[in-house]
Amino acid sequence: MNIPDPKTFTDPDKLRKLMANAVRLGYDDLAFDCQMRIAELVGVAQDTAGDEVERAFWTSLAAAEEFRTADNGRVTRLVKVRAKHKRVGANKVLSDQMMEEGVSDGFEKLVAHGRGDLTSEAIVMRHEDEFSVDAVNAARKKLMDKGVNVADVTG
Repeated sequence: MNIPDPKTFTDPDKLRKLMANAVRLGYDDLAFDCQMRIAELVGVAQDTAGDEVERAFWTSLAAAEEFRTADNGRVTRLVKVRAKHKRVGANKVLSDQMMEEGVSDGFEKLVAHGRGDLTSEAIVMRHEDEFSVDAVNAARKKLMDKGVNVADVTG
């Protein structure tokens, strides 16, 4: 069987069709790869100023929204996170997430599929010079507590 590579797609609608077929046929890894490609496309589209943290934030947010959409069976947006971002920006949203107890819903799914690099914690660790020491330490602790090798997600 000739299975298309989601990385070659640039149209989110076509990726969603591929993802629906993958789910229907039981190709969970292909469905996950489609979700990640959609998230990457959103990150690139939102990165108008060339800000790496902004791009990574939007990619991570889009991945979380794709997970919620799949779980709920309908399009789901993280409205509160989007509203907070609009008010205070990606760095503040990520800093505040680090100070919260526990990890996000999407954290486990990302790590389980080898995409721990898209977690908020990994974003903070990769750009530690843009965050407070407390936020960086909290990110490191969350990753380590969940058994994630920090070097693997920050490299």
